[in-house]
Amino acid sequence: MERDGEQRTVTYLSTLVKHTQAVNVVRFAPRGEMLASAGDDGNTLLWVPSDTQSHTPAYGEDGVEDKETWRIKHMCRSASGAEIYDLAWSPDAVFFITGSMDNIARIYNAQTGHTMRQIAEHNHYVQGVAWDPLNEYVATQSSDRSVHIYNLKTKDGQPTLNQHNKIIKMDLPARAISANSPAPTEPSPRPHDSTDSVSFAPASPAPSMPGTPASLALPMNPPLISHSRRSSFGSSPSMRRSASPAPSMPLPAVRPMENSPNPFLTGSLGVKNASIYANETYTSFFRRLTFAPDGSLLFTPAGQYKTSYPTDRGKNADEVINTVYIYTRAGLNRPPIAHLPGHKKPSIAVKCSPVFYTLRHGQRPTTQITIDTASADEQIPALPDPVVPSKSPNPSAMEPPPPTNPTMPSPNELARPTSSPKPSDGDTIAPSPAFTLPYRMVYAVATQDAVLVYDTQQQTPIAVVSNLHYATFTDVT
Repeated sequence: MERDGEQRTVTYLSTLVKHTQAVNVVRFAPRGEMLASAGDDGNTLLWVPSDTQSHTPAYGEDGVEDKETWRIKHMCRSASGAEIYDLAWSPDAVFFITGSMDNIARIYNAQTGHTMRQIAEHNHYVQGVAWDPLNEYVATQSSDRSVHIYNLKTKDGQPTLNQHNKIIKMDLPARAISANSPAPTEPSPRPHDSTDSVSFAPASPAPSMPGTPASLALPMNPPLISHSRRSSFGSSPSMRRSASPAPSMPLPAVRPMENSPNPFLTGSLGVKNASIYANETYTSFFRRLTFAPDGSLLFTPAGQYKTSYPTDRGKNADEVINTVYIYTRAGLNRPPIAHLPGHKKPSIAVKCSPVFYTLRHGQRPTTQITIDTASADEQIPALPDPVVPSKSPNPSAMEPPPPTNPTMPSPNELARPTSSPKPSDGDTIAPSPAFTLPYRMVYAVATQDAVLVYDTQQQTPIAVVSNLHYATFTDVT
């Protein structure tokens, strides 16, 4: 990608051809000196630039030649040859980890191509893997509805792992319902608040237990159950969409988690021992979790927030919404501190920008971008202005902390969610930051039909982009 002032142009460089089946993941090494690709053929290919010039025409282009040539340094393949769904590099590019369909995550040495460790503790496909940028943890996420986190140590070039936490279920607090909630009418009536605004939970008595605003009741459209991989990513004409109307549901926002149901919240019941991630019928083969670039947060997609409501028949009705659960570094062995509810479709991936931005003064309004994929004549609207101006006398991006420094502030000082301020008449002050950080990080959540861009300073998204593709999303970077 080349930049000319505010304009950015994409230049074709090369087509890498070697896989025999679908490629599911492509990741550059942290310093860009190597490229890893993996897919359904069960192979992980490590590519490096080559001095040999190729005169092969570019893919899909006549008369256009590759500007770069890449060769395979290593081809890594497990004994099972199972499909590989996700891959992540270690921060020093010495190792990488893969997750595959045989329920195993594997750590390879990128210099030799040899398998160093196997993690065979999941009961279903490993659909997401993440490597801590401070090189102290690795995390895996599976369709067995769990997230596993491991302590990582390297001695004499050999990585060793010890399980730090296994997240499957937790007690979910109650949620308040607004009287003007856009949720569709349920067959069984349920009580709701009589006020026209969402009720806020009172602030917690201790700083380590932040107050939690109640989130709106946003029902999830259950995805169709598919037992075929091909049918999960079909691109039939029936799936094509024209420009969709404005979102009918409130924008998702960062919601701090409560430690226990709050007695001031009415309209729903807390759910004990609830599964917080989608099961294997979730219509995507990817759950790409990720660490923040400073290692302070872990974002896990495919989350589900379940609540229960009493009905007039004496039984409870359950409601499930899509969400992303967020954990702090110091709280990786504890429940999540926040989540992102309100996504219309399940989330499949979270990715962070590697740049650290200076804090912004005031709140940035959310930009809604809808691409009309049904009309070839309609011009695609321009993307919103960059978060950081390309030309500025003062640098807007902060250099990330050295990856070798394992010291991190406590979760109360570094990544503690703050309670939302209560609305007041004529209040124009920007809301409290979503996370207490000395800088701002930007991250994107890809759901099955949209990309939502957040930062750690505000609770609502910076931008929401929809109708980008005919088929469902499979990755974001």
